[in-house]
Amino acid sequence: MALPSLPELDVELNQEHSALKQHAALHAWDWGLTLHPHITTTQTDWFKDEAKEMKTPSRFTPDLVKEDGVTLYRFKGLYPGVFQCDLTGLVLTMTRQGEVLYRIIQWDEGLLLSAKKVPAGPLFNIQGSEDAVSQLHLPHCEKQPSARNELLHVAHIDDDGMSILQPVEITDTHVVVSVPHFSAFGLVWDVLINLLNIQKPISGQVLLFHRLYTRQTQKLNVFLLPENVPLQEVKKQQENAEYIEAPSSCHLIPGQTYSLHCSEAHKIQPECASFELKYGPNYHPTFEIRLTLSTEEATVTVRDHEGRHAWKYHVELTGK
Repeated sequence: MALPSLPELDVELNQEHSALKQHAALHAWDWGLTLHPHITTTQTDWFKDEAKEMKTPSRFTPDLVKEDGVTLYRFKGLYPGVFQCDLTGLVLTMTRQGEVLYRIIQWDEGLLLSAKKVPAGPLFNIQGSEDAVSQLHLPHCEKQPSARNELLHVAHIDDDGMSILQPVEITDTHVVVSVPHFSAFGLVWDVLINLLNIQKPISGQVLLFHRLYTRQTQKLNVFLLPENVPLQEVKKQQENAEYIEAPSSCHLIPGQTYSLHCSEAHKIQPECASFELKYGPNYHPTFEIRLTLSTEEATVTVRDHEGRHAWKYHVELTGK
């Protein structure tokens, strides 16, 4: 998808300058700043210094843009700051006003294999206004990131191949990396070290999607996924199903076998499944529950190989 040229973008954004000043004043609490009434867009360095001190990102819901069947996320930053996407968890450190387009693409298994890496998160393809983004904060799924800092790296993929970037910082939720230029960025683990730590739990999530299966049967699709897989990416592949909003967080161990239990179920398949770290592009249900059409509620439980509860939820079915 062609992006507007930098001069065109600057003209567009400068036309919004008056609105920007009003917006900045109204949202000064986000910054913890006292804004001068005559702030201009040339005071970038002052804003940049203040942005470094920000601890909590401002949240935004991106525009969804469809191009040739592909969904892109779009964010237009009107001023410098740190901004977190509600749909993907990606955080952008903006040094100036600008526009950013990003989407999740498929990992190149050949590149990963040659570098002895495995995916530790989605691969974000990012484009935007030149020099508008100084840092990316990529969401991770480490339960105790401080104990495994040596495992996490950032893969930077462009036309010249893949390079491995060292993180600037690893927080409880994100890996921070400087942006040399726009291209594809994603988290990776070292293959050998990751194998040695295979029994350590990560932050995971359980997602439920409900649909009618036949005239007499309804179905629940149950997904076991790493926490840093965006819900939006799974939703778009379940267009004919109803997403059931539920507390989804849990701890899961990669490579461990899990089973699903539901006393109201007519059938559950498979009986058990191994939890694997999958980051698309396709997301398939881990389990399928079939229930009679008259079933209005059910309790769904995920158990590990020793029978311990990993996740449990009582779901009410709408019959849609």
